[in-house]
Amino acid sequence: MSQEPLRRVSRLKKVKDTEDIVPIRQASRLLGAQRGTAASGRNTSGSATRTRMGGATDEPATSDVRHSLGQSSSTSLPPTAPLPPLSQPVLDLPDPDGDLMHIPRAASVYDVLRGPALLSDAQEESFSDYWYALTHVGGVFRLEKRHFVFQEWDSKSESLKLGSYVHAMRLPHGPSSYGTACTCPRSKATAACFHQLVLTRHVQDLEALPIIAPDPIPPAVYLLTTPFHDIYIYSCISSTGRYESGKRVIVSFQRNRRWHCDSCGYATSCKHIPHAVEHARLAGFVEDRVDDDSGRGQDDDIEGRLLVTVGGRNERKHGCVSYTRIPVPRWCALPHELTQSVRLPSPTPSSFMLDAVSRCCCGTSLQSLQGVYTPVTQPALLFDLTQAYNMSIQVIPCPTCSHRRRFIGADLGNVGVLNWNNSFLFTHDLLNAYTNNFTASETPFSAFCTTVRRSYEDHPDSGGRTLQFCSDETFVRAWFAFIRLQDLGGTMACPTCGPSPRVVITDGVSLATHASKLTSSVRPPTFTDTSSERVESISSYKARGLAAITQKDLRTTVIRFVESTGARNIQLETLPDMSCLLAEHPVVADFLKLIIMPGLDMERKRVYRELARQIAAPDIVLQLVPYRAIEPLKELSDSSADNEWLQVLCPAFGRILQVHRMEESWHLPLELAQLARWLADRAATVFSRLANHDPAPVSLITEEPWQETGTCYGLPAVRTRRVYPKLQHDNTPTDTEAEQMGDCNKFFKTYSRNRLAGGILVLWCTHSICLGFHTIPIAEGRNDVFSAIYTRFPQAPEVVIYDFACQLAPYSLVREARYFANTRFLIDEFHARDHSKCGQACFASNVMQYDERIRAVNTSAGECGNQGIGRIRKSVSYMNYEHAVLYTKVFMDVWNRMVARRIARQQRA
Repeated sequence: MSQEPLRRVSRLKKVKDTEDIVPIRQASRLLGAQRGTAASGRNTSGSATRTRMGGATDEPATSDVRHSLGQSSSTSLPPTAPLPPLSQPVLDLPDPDGDLMHIPRAASVYDVLRGPALLSDAQEESFSDYWYALTHVGGVFRLEKRHFVFQEWDSKSESLKLGSYVHAMRLPHGPSSYGTACTCPRSKATAACFHQLVLTRHVQDLEALPIIAPDPIPPAVYLLTTPFHDIYIYSCISSTGRYESGKRVIVSFQRNRRWHCDSCGYATSCKHIPHAVEHARLAGFVEDRVDDDSGRGQDDDIEGRLLVTVGGRNERKHGCVSYTRIPVPRWCALPHELTQSVRLPSPTPSSFMLDAVSRCCCGTSLQSLQGVYTPVTQPALLFDLTQAYNMSIQVIPCPTCSHRRRFIGADLGNVGVLNWNNSFLFTHDLLNAYTNNFTASETPFSAFCTTVRRSYEDHPDSGGRTLQFCSDETFVRAWFAFIRLQDLGGTMACPTCGPSPRVVITDGVSLATHASKLTSSVRPPTFTDTSSERVESISSYKARGLAAITQKDLRTTVIRFVESTGARNIQLETLPDMSCLLAEHPVVADFLKLIIMPGLDMERKRVYRELARQIAAPDIVLQLVPYRAIEPLKELSDSSADNEWLQVLCPAFGRILQVHRMEESWHLPLELAQLARWLADRAATVFSRLANHDPAPVSLITEEPWQETGTCYGLPAVRTRRVYPKLQHDNTPTDTEAEQMGDCNKFFKTYSRNRLAGGILVLWCTHSICLGFHTIPIAEGRNDVFSAIYTRFPQAPEVVIYDFACQLAPYSLVREARYFANTRFLIDEFHARDHSKCGQACFASNVMQYDERIRAVNTSAGECGNQGIGRIRKSVSYMNYEHAVLYTKVFMDVWNRMVARRIARQQRA
């Protein structure tokens, strides 16, 4: 036999570019495979060549080793060297027991990766579980168009490996030819791995994921924060500049405050770690957050590992037997709900028999069976609040399922029991108890399970024995199965305001899993595609210059003038040069002269200066002069009519009129009348420039289930978001136009520099009832608020309260001016103090002085709700996407029920 395979295996064990040595067992299998194929070649042809299917011949056996040792594998063979498939190729991949298994390999990586791959049933099941866990727990990160990061798979525990990630790429070799490469040790040793198989079989799903890195990709890409040993995980480039290769490695900041590189370890000379250190320093990770996380690392590890493991389980394979709807518990039932909690009979029955609604978790019901089936009795455990019971349950083997553990069993909902899998039964009281706990205070699953176990020890049976509580993982999976059957929904409408309140409070909450865990089915209201309606009547050119004074230098001049006139005795030499303002806006310049007029009393001076500040604000002029105030202001300038109700629409002018009414024979100065006309004309000009199209007509939009889309509102969708192609930054994931849209320092600091992480956007009514929420995939922005209201409300609310209302107003009015014509955008009282450069017309406190409807509003109702949501922030951060949405929905439903019950009690009092 040729010595070439031996020499290549020897070189294989001395690979320089990896720290992982190929196991001797694997090397021997490679060698054995070569011996077997070489022997086969001698038996069939008597030469060094091997006979393939169809009688074709291939290269000598040594070429197979050359293919198997490569670091990339092709999904389509090069046209210059077509290779037909081998009849019995061999490749080593992990099996469910953690050992190495044989699948097609070597010169026919083509067959393995082009698909369908020739995997055994056990390998197919392991690969299926790996893909499910990747997509549901968030183990996939898309760095570039064809560059991905995958979380590793632990075949023994059938779960993802914590803190272990690899880079994988799929690059074109020709018109229909692609190659795959992976950085995992197995790929370097055998030229094929599960990661490359994922790239080939699920390429369309992977390329539908959002790209998390900007273009060009930076040296360090932040992937995620974990509660485990590796706190912050990065993908870092190996080299930059002229010698950049594109290779990337995983770098992590660990709980012991040390940086670790997958390639260099803890070496101080590592060239990858400095990129991650620089990003972490700028983001404030290292200084601000590490100390807080390190103290509770052990508890976080317990809860995090638990929820990550549960999130990777495919519940379609392990479904729930119970399926009938479950009533809500009485402690959160609404007054109109005639609910009666079903309790376990006393004394506890020793067995459960089949009933008319019995079925299997696959959906096969007892009534659908044809023929005669003999029931069998098997043991089961029933878990209650304080103790467990040994039971027996009657079942019938399911004729539809091929799984030996699947049986048709009783639903048991009529006796207050959830039949999870015919072996583990849970009382509704126990499962409702967890819902009660986590919605009232922060209660991780692991902590609740610990309290139940302690309670079991205090309640032994008559023989003094204590049955153990189930594992944490089993309880979590049973609770999610239970909550899917419970009728907690239908609460996202205020009993006082109705489903479409006139005042809406909105706020983003940093409550979500990492963006990598989002699935391709996520559909926030901001979603658009090629079928979305296009509106080309508005452009970036028309959206420019929306403030009352468009020139920034002239606005600065007005502000300096106002600040110079604050003292009682004004020094004229301290006033700024007003010649440019007089040339551009003589009406404004004449009005400012009133402020320095001799003999002006302090009250009139105060309201004049206040109006001047608002005129010089960078906000859209329609904030100061709403659309409904345009005509009243024109009437005021023409006749000096005493329109007292004008103060509700334009509080700045309302204060001036109020001051002048205190005079015995008052009249409005000519300068103010001219200014009123100028402001009305300016507001009308801006509105007519923007209002070139009507809103989309109301129609019923078909939606996918909220569990998949992450969008859950009490109001149905009546429109879809339009596309405005002539607006330069329309529908971008983040607010990239923060620098151009005004001078709000808080907006710039929060959105433009720090780029808030994704979460959820929540709409509230003034009574703290949640009207709905949706997932924010990347970062909170004005698009989320705009799209949520536009797509759900047939008619725009009268008032939208938002902590960035100063920037939401121009964003919304530019796109749908006619829809939002009568809407006021106001900043709530809690956040107003941070908007030092924004006009007072944006503040809810400014309107409250003259509008009793706004005065009666709790503008911080959203903040109250956000504080409550904080109870579930930690648990949600560990969950996969589907569980996170469901968990959040349950919390919101219970929150709304408790608020509605309080409102009902107050109404009865």
